[in-house]
Amino acid sequence: MHTSNGHTRREFLVAGGVAAGTASALGWPLRAFAERPDVGNPLAGYPARGWEKIYRDQYAYDSRFSWVCSPNDTHACRVLAYVRNGVITRMGTQYDYEKYSDLYGNHATANWNPRQCAKGYTFHRIVYGPYRLKYPIVRKGWKEWADAGFPDLDA
Repeated sequence: MHTSNGHTRREFLVAGGVAAGTASALGWPLRAFAERPDVGNPLAGYPARGWEKIYRDQYAYDSRFSWVCSPNDTHACRVLAYVRNGVITRMGTQYDYEKYSDLYGNHATANWNPRQCAKGYTFHRIVYGPYRLKYPIVRKGWKEWADAGFPDLDA
């Protein structure tokens, strides 16, 4: 009886037996059960391991503080800022929305956790970016108007 690809069951079994015999002659199944050599400490001879301390300490921080992020939206998410050497290095989210309330005593649920958008996670890049405001900006016309004592607009 031929299958759809033209081979009989007997031909399939013969080919499988030949493959198994070849594998056993080469020792493939026996090598799987062979005792493994004792390597000891594989990192003992590994060169240049100084990178490991940097890798482990990349998320270390000196202090952290909480703040509210609401850049042009109405969410007002609480954010954790992690500070290292006086510079904010990363942002994290608070997981305690169910623990505090608003002025009216309304509590949020834990379903808000975690609550933060991509703007909040990258806000420290805006704070330390090259285009940040480094001093207050006052328009020249407004400053003159304020110095003149806010005269009426129609005068």
